[in-house]
Amino acid sequence: MTLYLCKSTSQGGNLLLNQDEIVKKMEEWPKHYNPKEIEEKWQKIWLREDYWRDVFRFKEEDTKSPVFVIDTPPPFTSGELHMGHAYWVTIADTIGRFKRLEGYNVLLPQGWDTQGLPTELKVQYKLGIPKENRQLFLEKCIEWTEDMIKKMKDAMIRLGYRPEWERYEYRTYEPKYRRVVQKSLLDMYKMDLIEMREGPVIWCPKCETALAQSEVGYLEKEGILAYIKFPIKEGGEIIIATTRPELLAATQAVAVNPNDTRYINLIGKTAIVPIFNIEVKIIADDAVEKEFGTGAVMISTYGDPQDIKWQLKYNLPIKVIIDEKGRIINTNGILDGLSIEQAKRKMIEILEKNGYLVKVERIKHNVLSHTERSDCLSPVEFLVKKQIYIKVLKFKPKLLEEYKKMKFKPSRMSYYLEDWINSLEWDWNISRQRVYGTPLPFWFCNNGHLIPAREEDLPVDPVKTKPPVDRCPKCGLPLKPVTDVADVWIDSSVTVLYLTKFYENSQFFSKTFPTSLRLQGTDIIRTWLFYTFFRTLILTNNIPFTNVLINGQVLGPDGTRMSKSKGNVVSPMDRINEFGADAIRMALLDASIGDDFPFKWDTVKGKKMLLQKLWNASRLVYPFIAKTKIEKPEKIHIIDQWILHEHKKFVNKVITAYKNYDFYIVIQELYNYFWEIVADEYLEMIKHRLFENDISAKYTVQRIIRDIIVLLHPIAPHITEEIYHRLFGYKKSILLEELPKVDDIQEDPRVEEIGSSIKKFNSMVRSEKIKNRLSMNTPVYVKLYASKKFIENIKIVEDDLKKTLKIVNLETIESNEEKVEINKANNQPMGV
Repeated sequence: MTLYLCKSTSQGGNLLLNQDEIVKKMEEWPKHYNPKEIEEKWQKIWLREDYWRDVFRFKEEDTKSPVFVIDTPPPFTSGELHMGHAYWVTIADTIGRFKRLEGYNVLLPQGWDTQGLPTELKVQYKLGIPKENRQLFLEKCIEWTEDMIKKMKDAMIRLGYRPEWERYEYRTYEPKYRRVVQKSLLDMYKMDLIEMREGPVIWCPKCETALAQSEVGYLEKEGILAYIKFPIKEGGEIIIATTRPELLAATQAVAVNPNDTRYINLIGKTAIVPIFNIEVKIIADDAVEKEFGTGAVMISTYGDPQDIKWQLKYNLPIKVIIDEKGRIINTNGILDGLSIEQAKRKMIEILEKNGYLVKVERIKHNVLSHTERSDCLSPVEFLVKKQIYIKVLKFKPKLLEEYKKMKFKPSRMSYYLEDWINSLEWDWNISRQRVYGTPLPFWFCNNGHLIPAREEDLPVDPVKTKPPVDRCPKCGLPLKPVTDVADVWIDSSVTVLYLTKFYENSQFFSKTFPTSLRLQGTDIIRTWLFYTFFRTLILTNNIPFTNVLINGQVLGPDGTRMSKSKGNVVSPMDRINEFGADAIRMALLDASIGDDFPFKWDTVKGKKMLLQKLWNASRLVYPFIAKTKIEKPEKIHIIDQWILHEHKKFVNKVITAYKNYDFYIVIQELYNYFWEIVADEYLEMIKHRLFENDISAKYTVQRIIRDIIVLLHPIAPHITEEIYHRLFGYKKSILLEELPKVDDIQEDPRVEEIGSSIKKFNSMVRSEKIKNRLSMNTPVYVKLYASKKFIENIKIVEDDLKKTLKIVNLETIESNEEKVEINKANNQPMGV
């Protein structure tokens, strides 16, 4: 047994410490942090009923604590938790945990966007269940959905995500949720905002359903530009350029720019559509681009959104030549039955054969496509159909004014919402020609009058239920059920109304509405954000949330968007057992909110090293401070004063960063303060005082380690909960602690100056040891050349520096140059 006789540097007296007992105590704490073992342990504990009740439950009875409600994204139930999911899950959990530490009564829900075409396709083709067997089909859709939810939920839990699964987990297909959806539609109907009308709709032939404007966007694709001769009835010809020659049969006019001198004399004359011999007028319109093609275009019903504008403006006839499956119809057998691409090729052949084709150019152009579904991306068409719409356009001025009441992080993201509102050209088509979705609670007659369901009957499926009246009250015609289901954004745009119990509990609603924070990605600004904002504003006359946090996209390791075709897709589950969820969370949050960033496992590895450093530091101090509340001594050692001075700056910066959602600053400060100052400098300097039972050192290190793990907990919850229970364990969970308070720490420029000198001196001696190929434990003689002030600072803590740096003798020499010289001291006894 080895005994050390040490003198306490700040408390006086001689203490006999048993090093073997200290070592034995340290052996209770494993040297290496095992993330898989400890993370899964705490994930199970956090799911226990008593932890839900005491830690994670939103307390309705709490009338004193401020309320913080987070509107989290309900992801589509694909079964795969991709890196984008992992990112917002981490953000949501981090915010929820921090707000609890801050003293808020937190409502952190988690929903599931359960209804949609991808699930239908899986059931239809993978399970082989036909849509015509409606009841069985819907049952299998729900079974598939629940299997997918389980996979995603397990992965979320493995990442340390802890929403209130017990009461605030919801599925959009459930009757309780569906009732809110349908009730909101009935309310909008009563406000005269919902109607059935016939007209052009955006249609995806691949998915065989109508789409909303928010579900489409332009993609660059390869195509052709065909130059076609149109004979003029009065003599001559005009050459038009088109990317859609297959739509010749639907042409209703030829348009030119009124300022195009080439065509001024042709305006008002009659052109003849080749092959189909249709006579159409040549009209002038400012929207025609003189520089595109020949400057003359054909207007077809319908080739693109501009055709629709022209048709409405000039009251042109409508001829539909494309059906729901994207096949050509109504061309007198010339192209009937062909797909659009087949018809395009055949039309070119026919035009060339008959002498109407001038030339064909290969081009790249923007094509309106079904962009909201990444597994579709097909070009859309415009069909004339009877659909149900919510009137949106009339509210554009109100929306443009009210959105300013919401605070965006980053602030630049508000532009994208404003830009989307300004770009709206269509009312919201909410009809979808699918099976697995929320039924639209209406019946209709052949005149297009809608008859709503009774509120007391909700949720209702008109296909299975009799209408509230036998005939249309407006015209007396018989009623038919609306068989279409609602757009999925109709479901998810009422998340705020559902969570705050708008239709259920007015007292709860007043307490939780508007919600505190909307959390989402950039990719759903024009869908989930816009539709929630619009619907909530119209139904409650208020904004749905006071703050909107928009995260960027997680890119592949190569810095490009993750794609299976590129082979750069990374799953958070790939190496989670190796590096741990905490390290993955830290890597995901180490970027400014709103910025896109690449995900790299090397970054995760670096974060695990930081966590191991924290584990080591906690293990080092464990024998000296564990499970003992050490009161603040009257006298604080100068080195402890210095670290507390640094600690105050760290705490204030980190709390401010959390409040601003600047999580990367939290991680940055952890490196700057904990790794570089606490671990590399301070702990080395107080080891000997810990063995001497120095109360100033023990109090200080206990305080700063506790504060560090409390502040890191929201980002890295598992390791911090484990360290808390090993070192402290005063409460059931670290989440029941409070944020650190540092107002008692006095700022003293002199202390900061001494601390700066300490760091510089340590660095100089260590650098010289490395330069001379000496280990850090090698005893040395040191000569210090420095200013009088620097030497005075070092002399104040000379004893601590000598013990820390293994200095046998320190000689000081006043000089304008700051440097040290060292010599190895052989066979010299050193202190503890």
